[in-house]
Amino acid sequence: MKTHVFRLNHPKLKSVSLWIMVMLSILILTTRLMTPTWRNINWLSPISWDVFGYYLYLPATFIYHDLGIKNFSWVQHILNQYSPTIGFYQAYMGPAGDYVMKYPIGLSILYSPLFLIGHFFAYTLGYQADGFSLPYQIAISIGSVIYTWIGLWYFRKVLLRFFSDPVAAVTLLIIVLGTNFFELTTLDNAMPHNYLFTIFAIILYLTIKWHENPHFKYAIPLGILCGLAILIRPTSGIIIIVPLLWDLWSKKGFLKKINLIRNYYGQVLCMMSLIAMVVGIQLLYWKIHAGSWLYYSYEKGEELVWIAPYLSEVLFSYKKGWLVYTPVMSFALIGFLLMAYQWAFHKNRLKPDNSLEPTTRIFIWRNTFLPFFLFFIFHLIIVASWPTWWYGGSFGQRTMLESYVILAIPMGIFISYLFEWNKIFRLPLIIIIIFLVILNLFQTWQYFNIIIDPYRMTKPYYWKIFGKNSVTHQDKFYLEPLEKADDREGLPKSDHFSATVLAYYNFENADPSNVSAFCTDTVHTGKFSMRLNRRNEYSPGISIPYNQLSQQDFAWVQACGYVYFRCKPEETGIALVITCMKKGIAYKYRLISLDKENLKPNEWNQVCMDYMIPYLEDPSDIVQAYFWCRGNQEALVDDIEIKLFEFP
Repeated sequence: MKTHVFRLNHPKLKSVSLWIMVMLSILILTTRLMTPTWRNINWLSPISWDVFGYYLYLPATFIYHDLGIKNFSWVQHILNQYSPTIGFYQAYMGPAGDYVMKYPIGLSILYSPLFLIGHFFAYTLGYQADGFSLPYQIAISIGSVIYTWIGLWYFRKVLLRFFSDPVAAVTLLIIVLGTNFFELTTLDNAMPHNYLFTIFAIILYLTIKWHENPHFKYAIPLGILCGLAILIRPTSGIIIIVPLLWDLWSKKGFLKKINLIRNYYGQVLCMMSLIAMVVGIQLLYWKIHAGSWLYYSYEKGEELVWIAPYLSEVLFSYKKGWLVYTPVMSFALIGFLLMAYQWAFHKNRLKPDNSLEPTTRIFIWRNTFLPFFLFFIFHLIIVASWPTWWYGGSFGQRTMLESYVILAIPMGIFISYLFEWNKIFRLPLIIIIIFLVILNLFQTWQYFNIIIDPYRMTKPYYWKIFGKNSVTHQDKFYLEPLEKADDREGLPKSDHFSATVLAYYNFENADPSNVSAFCTDTVHTGKFSMRLNRRNEYSPGISIPYNQLSQQDFAWVQACGYVYFRCKPEETGIALVITCMKKGIAYKYRLISLDKENLKPNEWNQVCMDYMIPYLEDPSDIVQAYFWCRGNQEALVDDIEIKLFEFP
């Protein structure tokens, strides 16, 4: 019986990818115009948070003529008037006395034409020419769409070097509509990932062209763009792996590469020199304003933790897991397996030709497996080695966007094979892909409407709002709590919680070797209570690894106890503390200071705190709860009970 396959080589389908690209470009612009965040005069505006830091070079240089921020008053004025950030973390005082920008200068270079357009319209239309008024916000937002268009143009050109036009079109649709690409090129399009996608697409295109026809017209922009990628995010320098290892698939390919470099060493030196020159812009800035050629501009403790300790969280967590929020990219990983198979077992069986049939493209796919796969692995390792692995507010893993230029190739390979398979296998997979694209678009809409939270997602909350077009107050209880030491949380009212007593202290078994720590004449129940004072600051409590408490993604701890004091209420130095600890460092630290609780002296007062254990990077992190005497006045504590609440 003959097996029928689906062929994508009809003459009428020769330009479908171009029309798809145009329609997607119009859709991206329309969506950006329909979400006018530039109307916000706060930290929701386009030039806010990290973008504010990447952009700050421009007004500092061209408007305030103070790149070292020696006069902080103009920055303070911007912070007061536009509120682009909560807390100024975008620059720190350096050893030379100047403020040093936290983020590299590369993105400001790409912003600069948009900044100048905004500056022109600010003057022309009578807005404040301060770098942050409405014309600047609109220029950055719409200009970022233009960069996206450029990226899509070159992205399509790259896809057409690997696939037939229809396969390229399908791959375009999946990458743009089936991933967080759409969100990151519309709502958050001023972030570096949008720009890096464009740079990576052009680098890949120039890599192909240079290896086909070595010429300075390809070598010069290739060197500049590789340098610019490093200048935007130093870790993006791994894109150099692609041109470096291009066509390096065997001993024969290695010798061919050596000969290519030897024959065109002038162009290779030109590329290397241009990379060094572009990166040198950042080094010069550091030398002038930090006093040294090399300077680490991030805060102490903000550094990569080798090697990929947060890999499972980056891939699978409900907080920001890449494959949780972009599951369609699983098929790109399958595409890598198909490439690896061809690379390992078909090295000498096929030769290249000009056909657009998928089976005759195997030669090209095989030769590019090594650089693409190594880039992906190194990129993933870097992403999973950053302690703040969720990378702030975003829809899914925003740091994966630029890698889609590379991952689109194994994705396209999977699509090519898919249309060659028997329809028994093909149709279910097509249905799954369509469903995942629709799911991504719906969840993008949820993110736009803050149903999917940019920061605080958890597994229970994800499934609470799955498929919903609204969120209830009860649903929000399942979000990670906000980070403020004096925040008060309330245990959600639910019949589904199971409660476990973790610890109970009534001090009836008082330690005879430490009699001074206990009191017998004033007790809440029983015969003993505990004294808290400068010599005995901490009560007993819990200090237990979370994975010994619960196997759930999150749970609640409730600590209650009775406190007695004789001093004035405002002089009470007692606090109830619950916190998580990682390697001796507290995070999500919560403290109830009892001097603010309107307690009554000379009687027993019950004090309770509810605490939602946040998403833990490491389930072995310690959860602690205890009473703490911070002042000079003595107090008594008794009947301390600590419970765990979780969903079974």
